[in-house]
Amino acid sequence: MIKICGITDVSTALAAAEAGATAIGLVFAESPRRVRTVAAAAIADALPAGIERVGVFRAGDLKRLPAILAAVRLDVIQVHGLEQPPLTLDGLPVIPAFRASFPVGLRHARLLLDSPAGEGSGEAWDFKQVKGIAMRRGLILAGGLTPRNVGEAIEVVKPYGVDVSSGVESRRGRKDITLIRKFVAAALAAFAHVGSEVQA
Repeated sequence: MIKICGITDVSTALAAAEAGATAIGLVFAESPRRVRTVAAAAIADALPAGIERVGVFRAGDLKRLPAILAAVRLDVIQVHGLEQPPLTLDGLPVIPAFRASFPVGLRHARLLLDSPAGEGSGEAWDFKQVKGIAMRRGLILAGGLTPRNVGEAIEVVKPYGVDVSSGVESRRGRKDITLIRKFVAAALAAFAHVGSEVQA
């Protein structure tokens, strides 16, 4: 999984998909990357088949979820700030997000681990903390990833997926298509190498 998060317009979403991203994150929580419902609906409808549409929420935003789902075609819900997240919300699978601590007792297919500074901080952290458990738990690595370090992070941790937002921005909240392409290319190359190692 290669997720580009914080997309706010159709052209950037399509460029990310064309570059090889497999998921697009639409942020409905308070953020410089927050997307309006109308824009999110347009992005979701424009994306080609096979690209996951991930709605990103904080716990306090979930009261708006039914109204958003009525307008926006999402495939999965990513939730920050819930200690005991449900497996599904409104019929969609949940990806719980945590700050660089590996939760126990959760049965979710995928988990997102972010920087200790929290979601959206863009601060790098010691990815080696989760080395060895990533592949077994559908772990999605986030926090401080950039085109320069995503390959190394994948080689070290061997995660199920990677998630980037600020690491592909030219300024806060503004995605840079060139950086997105470089990030995806580096991630794809690293995943291919890790996959060949596993097969060997």
